[in-house]
Amino acid sequence: MDSDEINAFALPGGYFYVNSGLILAADDEAELAGVMAHEIAHVAARHITRQMTRGQYANIATIPLILWLARHGTIFKPDWRVYGFVAGLIFACLLIPIGTEARTGLVCIGVLGVLVLRDMKRRLLYLAGAAMLGLVAIPFLPASFTARMDTIQNVQGDQSAGTRLAVWAWTWDYAQRHPFGGGFGAYRSNQILVQTVSTQADGGTQVVSAQTEADQARAYHSAYFEMLGEQGFPGLIIYLLIQGIGLVRMEILRRRYRKLDGDKAWIAPLATALQHFQIIYLIGSIFVGIAYQPFAWLMLAVQIGLDQHVGRTERSEHDKVRKQAVALA
Repeated sequence: MDSDEINAFALPGGYFYVNSGLILAADDEAELAGVMAHEIAHVAARHITRQMTRGQYANIATIPLILWLARHGTIFKPDWRVYGFVAGLIFACLLIPIGTEARTGLVCIGVLGVLVLRDMKRRLLYLAGAAMLGLVAIPFLPASFTARMDTIQNVQGDQSAGTRLAVWAWTWDYAQRHPFGGGFGAYRSNQILVQTVSTQADGGTQVVSAQTEADQARAYHSAYFEMLGEQGFPGLIIYLLIQGIGLVRMEILRRRYRKLDGDKAWIAPLATALQHFQIIYLIGSIFVGIAYQPFAWLMLAVQIGLDQHVGRTERSEHDKVRKQAVALA
């Protein structure tokens, strides 16, 4: 690329680019080859694709917060322009699982659709509209995406699913021997056997073939097994406890403030949006190792901030009422 900046980067699909500034700055071919090898390693290890796959769950889980901002945001007055931008943003978030062909992304979209029903008044109309949109969208989906989604029905024939199950079994056995975990990167010591079963039609008969492959250093593919393998049972318990407290506190705020109007009308919808974000994250993390992803912990921090703000406001109002009562007495 024609740029003076000393940089190179890789993209999904095996493409990587080198700036002209880097070529001019290199003293010899060996230095340039080292940079190119670094970018090729990113492509071979699927780092970019992995980041996109992990990020899609944040995008889907953020949709409830996007809807909350469209209704209660204070920077821009809610009007047709805001709602139009929100519709385009949500559409883009829903398209990401199609681009990455991630089955867990489809599961998260389904979870989001079910959660929306909690506060939906016209549920039948919503279900009919969602079904109609799904039927309209199916013909426009890439063939590779539909083929990828079809593998959900055949776990034994899918190597990815077989690898997950084998790694989870290895992690459980590893945790039995190392109850306090093996630290970051403990999965690099795993050695697993993955068996896949495929069925092919040969004339009027079905040919079933089984294949066993050896693999090693496979990632956990689950936030829960990731936490179990690296931090052990204590770490997993603390992780689940933190998530559980967040869900319970948001549910308390949601029920306490859902019928209030005025300057407190925003509290219950925000608590609901944060709770929905967390539920989508927790379900998506069953199949993806995203226990340490910053976006999830940032949302927990927002939950804590909301809980503390509401609690301090309540205490301040109670103190004010108590002082007024004392003054009148």
